[in-house]
Amino acid sequence: MVSESSFALTGRRVLELADHSGAYCGKLMADMGADVIKIEPPGGEPGRNIPPYLEGLKGPQRSFHFLYSNTSKRGITLDVELPEGRRLLRQLALSADILLSTQAPGELARLGIDHASLAKEKPTMVVTSITGFGLTGPHAQWKSNDLVAGAMGGAMYVTGEPDDPPVIVAGEQNTLMACTCAAASSLIALLHAHQSGRGQEVDISAQETTLAISHISGVGKWLDDGIIPRREGTGLTASVPSGAYDCQDGRIYLMVNRPAHWKALAEWIHEETGNQEVLDPLFEGPSSRRIEYRDLLDIFISDLTGLHTVQEMFHEGQRRHIAFTPFYSLSQVVQDPQLRSRGYFESMDHPETGPLEYPGAPFRPERTPWAIHRPAPIIGEHNRAVYLDELNLTEVKFKKLQAQGVI
Repeated sequence: MVSESSFALTGRRVLELADHSGAYCGKLMADMGADVIKIEPPGGEPGRNIPPYLEGLKGPQRSFHFLYSNTSKRGITLDVELPEGRRLLRQLALSADILLSTQAPGELARLGIDHASLAKEKPTMVVTSITGFGLTGPHAQWKSNDLVAGAMGGAMYVTGEPDDPPVIVAGEQNTLMACTCAAASSLIALLHAHQSGRGQEVDISAQETTLAISHISGVGKWLDDGIIPRREGTGLTASVPSGAYDCQDGRIYLMVNRPAHWKALAEWIHEETGNQEVLDPLFEGPSSRRIEYRDLLDIFISDLTGLHTVQEMFHEGQRRHIAFTPFYSLSQVVQDPQLRSRGYFESMDHPETGPLEYPGAPFRPERTPWAIHRPAPIIGEHNRAVYLDELNLTEVKFKKLQAQGVI
């Protein structure tokens, strides 16, 4: 059992006024030991209704998305549109080190908890906003979601078959990138506040993070090689050859990023198929030199992968330092020997779902532990602890607020 006092963010509080587009940011900090208090409207937030559901049955505690994105947090309910709700909201915000928000630009000021307002009473306050296009600029008031971020950030432009419309990257990766950037930026601002006594406003644009993080759709290839990335099916313009290839019992994915990787792959193809053409120096060098030969190289690679099973290609590719990875179904992922041997999955009991296994640490801090401390909260699970024990409301006041629908 790891002591909670040893976590990197032990003793720090984060107030999360965020929908599902910011939940992963709060999770990252909660699993590192921060006391993350998630605010939901009475009755629960819409994120509890995102499918898929445990055993296919819809319910506020059965959304896999919610269960995973809200581990280690405490949960309270509060109607921030009511005057008394706003007073409590401000009191909660001033008790935190970081306020995490996905409110539209201007909404925090309307609620009385924008950075400028809070900093007057608490100069070290960090306020982090995750929005579609940032808090300022010509698109600040535009509506957004993961689909829009992928389209406006360029990721969709390079995803899909060349002759088909663009498609979204699976798994809300644009949202996850924004949340990860927001968590890192929040901790940088928190460190600055600790050192200087001055907090900051952290402004995260989902469009900007998609543009900045995804090398496959950014300007990097144009700046480096004068190439505009385009849709290449399962392959990438930035990595040639790359893509999914058929084996005897499934498919395997390949990426060739460096000249040495191509030479190792070409030699392997030559050894097993006798192909002499694949060794032509014409194909050597950076990926940009091989772009016009992509279709031909795909044939050469398929000749090799067709001789082997997925696992044979994977392990021999690893031995030769070539980036191959199997295409796994979800059931295969959870049984993956490497993930199992590394103890990647974390088991956590939930009062309504029972024990479940969760994806584990997205990173492993060198000096401090990482762990899921508690399951995602039930609606209003920590109302009494927060309002009575920490904000010192009386029992009479607490029940009155319940009756009024404030909490």
